[in-house]
Amino acid sequence: MTVIHSAEFAKEKQSLEGSVEVAALARLADQRADQAGVVSWRLVGGVDRYQRPYLALTLKGELNLVCQRCLKPLAWSLKGESVLTQFVDEESLDDAENIDEDLEGMLIEPELDVQGLVEDEVLLSLPLAPRHVACGDEDEAVRAAAKPNPFAVLAGLKTRKAE
Repeated sequence: MTVIHSAEFAKEKQSLEGSVEVAALARLADQRADQAGVVSWRLVGGVDRYQRPYLALTLKGELNLVCQRCLKPLAWSLKGESVLTQFVDEESLDDAENIDEDLEGMLIEPELDVQGLVEDEVLLSLPLAPRHVACGDEDEAVRAAAKPNPFAVLAGLKTRKAE
């Protein structure tokens, strides 16, 4: 576990990179199909034109999520970038977010757990309801389409009664 002082890291324009096993991301457990996969990350600090410290985080990886249609594994490519502008207090953070709705802000943390930050950003980048484009194999879909609709038989019985 790497811990940094977020503002000092940013003001000194430091950078870190690494990778984390998907299995180590505990809060992702209910979203993933298995424990396979690795997330690579790169964290770069800097200062914006308003002299506010920021952290730029880039994520890349492959995860196996659970398809919400068929509940089978779904290979998903993770690619994400975020810039987190840091603020001293909630009030200044809220004011800045009210002015710029695209701003992603955070409070300065003297002991920021980098893996926790990576896990947060992975969770935020996941699709709300991951789904395959087409679930199951095509032969199964063709067989299902060829079966007669059971309600069609009932409709036929209903029309005979009316006669």
